[in-house]
Amino acid sequence: MNDIFYLDRLDEWLKGMNETDLQELDYKYLGDTQVRLGHYAHLYEKGLELIRKEPHPKELLLNILDEYMARLEEIPELNSSSYNDNSLDEQTRENLKSLVMFGTQATLIKENSRIQAELRQANQNYRDLLSVVTHEIKNSLTSIYGYNRIISKRVREGRQDQVVEITAQVDRLSKKLFSVVDTLMNMALIEKNRLVAEKHTLNIIADVIEPVIKEMELQLSEKAMAVEVISHEDDVAVEGDMHLLQIVIRNLLMNAIQYGEQKTDIEIHVEKVQGRVLIDVYNQGQGIEKKYLKRIFEKFARFSNKGNRTNVGIGLFTVAHIVEIHNGSIKAESEPGRWMRFVINLPTI
Repeated sequence: MNDIFYLDRLDEWLKGMNETDLQELDYKYLGDTQVRLGHYAHLYEKGLELIRKEPHPKELLLNILDEYMARLEEIPELNSSSYNDNSLDEQTRENLKSLVMFGTQATLIKENSRIQAELRQANQNYRDLLSVVTHEIKNSLTSIYGYNRIISKRVREGRQDQVVEITAQVDRLSKKLFSVVDTLMNMALIEKNRLVAEKHTLNIIADVIEPVIKEMELQLSEKAMAVEVISHEDDVAVEGDMHLLQIVIRNLLMNAIQYGEQKTDIEIHVEKVQGRVLIDVYNQGQGIEKKYLKRIFEKFARFSNKGNRTNVGIGLFTVAHIVEIHNGSIKAESEPGRWMRFVINLPTI
């Protein structure tokens, strides 16, 4: 029987067959058993639509097994050549029809189980995202409210001590909120395939990298870190969207700060190579295991072993898509426990 039907591959067979293939299999293996595989291609789609609505797929599977195992036990030992003659009686033919139907229904159950598992994971990912975003917004707004109360009190008392430092914290938290909203909006645009780059001629160092470094000075100082930009040329021109490319650098720097070692330098190397611009963002820190590197740009990919609540795996997903719409590429490299780097490859002018 295994020569004819591998039940867990029936769905692959049906999807890959054209009408001529189906007719050939009908003739070679089924003869006049009144079974047509073409019918099952149609039944597959209809059955899949129905089974998605089945509230108890496990019970359905058990019922199918009970019904068809009784029929399959009655099928005699046969080899593939037996299908080319007319020696099969009507009952055996009917049981063969049951075998094909069983294979189709088993495939539907398997497909439904896969879809349900994917939906459960997707729902969990979005619940995690909602939880993190809510947590970030609440904490930031609580801090901003508290700082505002302090400033208000000191103004009433005619005091100015530490007001500059406090307003800097408010500024940092406000930018953090903008970043969260920005990332969510970009993710939504990516999912709808509507993220568009408004390209202009840019100096990748002066217009993209340096403004982001200045913006993140406070976060860097909190971990006693610094950023060193290393380039043989000051003017490295690209065609790109300044806002989107800043999002790329901002996300990579945030990762470097978050997972990098305190009191170390983050290095950003910029160089031209054969009509391309390479931007290498390197930090010392925990890194990531090599087996995860290929999946690091997937949506909701999370591999940190520090249980970081604020990471839901959408930053690098966004980064990869922004680089892609700039006709570029990005890759990640790491030595676990020592360093991490991201290398962006963009066309130059």
